[in-house]
Amino acid sequence: MSTNPSKRFKGQNVLITGASQGIGEAAAQYFAKEGARVAINGRKEDKLRAVLETLPKVEAGEHVIATGDISHEETVQKLFKESIEAMGSLDVLICNAGYQIPSPSEDVKLADFEGVLSVNVTGVMLCCREALRYWLKHGVKGRVVVNSSVHQLIPKPHYLGYSASKGAVDNMVRTLALEYASRGIRVNAVAPGAIVTPINDSWVKDPEQYKAVASHIPMKRPGESQEIADAMGFLASEESSYITGQTLYVDGGLTLFGDFEKNWSS
Repeated sequence: MSTNPSKRFKGQNVLITGASQGIGEAAAQYFAKEGARVAINGRKEDKLRAVLETLPKVEAGEHVIATGDISHEETVQKLFKESIEAMGSLDVLICNAGYQIPSPSEDVKLADFEGVLSVNVTGVMLCCREALRYWLKHGVKGRVVVNSSVHQLIPKPHYLGYSASKGAVDNMVRTLALEYASRGIRVNAVAPGAIVTPINDSWVKDPEQYKAVASHIPMKRPGESQEIADAMGFLASEESSYITGQTLYVDGGLTLFGDFEKNWSS
């Protein structure tokens, strides 16, 4: 992001789920630096408060903490109600929260599979539904950006629930975009590749593993959380005003089938 923010979101209000670390935290920093008032969601209030203390001040007022598990309907309804009341309105929803549980597919526990889907799919649906209800009621041309994954396209063995959830997110984004395009509401997604975030510490902090991960990426490096936040900002801004129902892959070329960089098939 530019070191001289444009304040392109000045006066706007943004709700970001999964904002206590990583990409969600970077998104909160991005939108605040661009002048937006942000409501940051996560399950642990102490982590959210730590993020809150680092956010730039904005003219619109204090940023908001919206604690809660987005897989629960009543919790989502409550955190949307309280966030909108605190900020006065809602312009942008960033659906960032998500997680994964590794397991050979023959050993997947039903509770784990359903748990991943409850956050990555049901949670996204619930948050989008609440935002849509508000925007339709108040005539707001809102914008949704969902954090998906390259694994909505690339299979991920040993992560069946995660792969299934991201495939569902892809179709959810396209369905919502088509359903509400005529009412000025845009819905898009970003699909990160391998990103340096706390959830990936197992390879980020291991030099050999880091090197191995980078070797699979055409650009030969993993991405940074800020690079995903920048893409989210673009899709939420007026610079993308004629874009809806799309997934922007931010992956260093992972979806380019890197094995074909050197022609071995003909």
